Amino acid sequence: MSKLYRSRRDKKVTGLCGGLAEAMNVDATLLRLLVVITTIFTGGTVIFIYFVAALVIPKEPGYDQPPFDPYASSYGRQGYNGGAWNAHKPHPTHAPQHTGFNAPYDAGKTNNIDEMMKDIEKKALQREVEELRAKVARFEQQPIDIKKGDV
Repeated sequence: MSKLYRSRRDKKVTGLCGGLAEAMNVDATLLRLLVVITTIFTGGTVIFIYFVAALVIPKEPGYDQPPFDPYASSYGRQGYNGGAWNAHKPHPTHAPQHTGFNAPYDAGKTNNIDEMMKDIEKKALQREVEELRAKVARFEQQPIDIKKGDV
């Protein structure tokens, strides 16, 4: 019996059934069918066990190949340029370099947003204090009818 790994080649969800099939020298399709049938009879408990085992059992060692890119450059051939007519020209160097997707937009806005939020919170608290003061004033103006026995 070989060491147990999650398969990289025979994989449907996590590669666990493929790895178990390789380790036990059984057809992976039969093992998957067995897992589905036992899941039905156990009320789904096998699904929980499957994912716990998938977290514990390591992936099969090997090289992770990047996804196939038909437009990637290979053998001296230029890659696909998106249909641009001037792809051979270099991009201008005077263009600003950004660190993130919205870097120039976000840089000046961060402090502004914080200040705006503080201002909004301050105004909301002031409005709430004014409303509470008005309620207290209305409550204090109501006549007090205390009868004997009322506390």
